[in-house]
Amino acid sequence: MEYQPESCSQRRWRPHSHFFKVLKKLRTDPLSITTEDARRLSEQVEVTDQRSAKIVSAVESLAIVSDDIKQFDPELGTTPFHHNPDHVQSALVNDLNAAVDLNPQFVTADTLKMTQIIVTKMQRALGQNNAPHPELEAELQAEIAKVEPKIEQGTVTKAEADHLHSLEARAHGHTEKGGVAAHAQSVAAKRERTLSLEVGGIAPKIEQGTISNDEASHLQSLEARIHGHTEKGGPAAHAQSVAAKRERKRSGTLSDNTNESAPKARDNSEVSKSTPAVHISVKENQVESYQATV
Repeated sequence: MEYQPESCSQRRWRPHSHFFKVLKKLRTDPLSITTEDARRLSEQVEVTDQRSAKIVSAVESLAIVSDDIKQFDPELGTTPFHHNPDHVQSALVNDLNAAVDLNPQFVTADTLKMTQIIVTKMQRALGQNNAPHPELEAELQAEIAKVEPKIEQGTVTKAEADHLHSLEARAHGHTEKGGVAAHAQSVAAKRERTLSLEVGGIAPKIEQGTISNDEASHLQSLEARIHGHTEKGGPAAHAQSVAAKRERKRSGTLSDNTNESAPKARDNSEVSKSTPAVHISVKENQVESYQATV
């Protein structure tokens, strides 16, 4: 038999021969598809559109199911479906992962939302109470955008850091180690230590009642910047109360001193008025005359 070299067309379509073979099985006898068929298909066929992605996904899923059916145990009267119920789900998750890797440009907001909903259901199926809430993702991202500049400037408040931490925990079901919320907590904690040191330095003056208005105002301003507000009954509020009381006491003392000095001034004035003025005329060492004026 004379050798016939392959044409360019044959060489070009040779890698796709397995694709057509598997496609025929898929149409006529899907349970005859093997894991080897699925492996070769994924290696030789490039997924370029939604249709080809669905075909590859279906082949991989059917290959797994086909293996399970072939392992049917007639003595037990059961199939491995009862022993390995996660096979199909695992195949679908793997298919989704592969499809996203191959064609990330086809990912849509609706697909992401549906996937997040599925993840939530899976979390609940595992009995996890901290199931994520994907509907909060937009709010979380908006909060991150608002807080990130303050984190960089070191001005994020404890209230803002706590809110971001809580929102991330509800949205994702957990807080990420080294994430934005964790960073915000770290910055806020550092500022909190600054406030604690400031309070520690002023505390003796508050206890002794010697704190000034300026010191109390500085502490109140610092607490407002760090916490985002001043706490009712907190150190700053206590300092303000003590300083105000001290100021009232000081004002009262000054007023009493002023009132006490006023009668003395009036008495001196009256004495001056009641004392007669004596005018003496002296001439040649003799008293010529005198005149008293009352």
